[in-house]
Amino acid sequence: MMNNNYTPILLVVLVIASNLLMFNLGKSTTIELKSATTTSGLRVKSQDDDNLDTDSSPVVAAAVPKFDVIQQTLYKEASKVAKVKRQQFTQSTLDEGWDRGTGGLDDDDRLALGELYFNATSVFEYGLGESTRIAAFTGVPRYAGVDSDPVWVQMARKDAGHGHFRFNYGDIGDTRMFGHPVDNTLQKIQYNYQVAPLALENSPFDVYLVDGRYRVACASLSFLHALKTGGDMEKVRVGIHDNDQTMRGYAVFGEVADVVIQKKKLWVYKLKEGITEDDLYNMWQRMHNKQIR
Repeated sequence: MMNNNYTPILLVVLVIASNLLMFNLGKSTTIELKSATTTSGLRVKSQDDDNLDTDSSPVVAAAVPKFDVIQQTLYKEASKVAKVKRQQFTQSTLDEGWDRGTGGLDDDDRLALGELYFNATSVFEYGLGESTRIAAFTGVPRYAGVDSDPVWVQMARKDAGHGHFRFNYGDIGDTRMFGHPVDNTLQKIQYNYQVAPLALENSPFDVYLVDGRYRVACASLSFLHALKTGGDMEKVRVGIHDNDQTMRGYAVFGEVADVVIQKKKLWVYKLKEGITEDDLYNMWQRMHNKQIR
């Protein structure tokens, strides 16, 4: 039988133990509140976890929305590198009956693009046409492009003859010659043409060719897209066509990029060392309203 002399001491010990237990429970509850819990009972790591002594329950990454899961899965399937025949585009190609288009490329442009595209595994084009046929001839394994004229999109798809080439229609409303919008005040124009086609792409491209609307703005966005998606900026190239038309002001792009290939019409750029996303954004801000061809 317990000695009554010990009873007060035991009561004090029990009170202290109870307080300690409540303190620890409160601390655990605080930790769990700071660490969001998934429906499966697994904690999602929070910024506070690094500074707290948490329990040993597994820490998992936040759940990816199912829409994103589907988008990423289908994009991976749609954009995977195709196994196609690669062949060089040379002077012999031109001499042996190449169908020269009427979109403005000269033979120097054709040969420069042929070499670029043959050495690339991925190409994106603003503006479809003969350059798209050169991409198809060289067997570019991953290709995407956009045009503001639905007829040109249809023609480019037919002429390319590659099922893995992906084409986008940049809806800027009714268009006139060379894809100029009839009503250039439509609020959808800049997003649909400049941004939406690249927003679909989760991976960078080796080469971006700009030969359509809003050329300096689209060239700026091309470099921004490559940066965002992890492109090797030592290798990424952005081409702008029609540089012989000096009044169009394309030379301003030299503020952010160096010319590495210079033909009469086609200039191909590499991002200048030290140029930041902010620099490219500021260039886009200056030029995104200029739709001049």
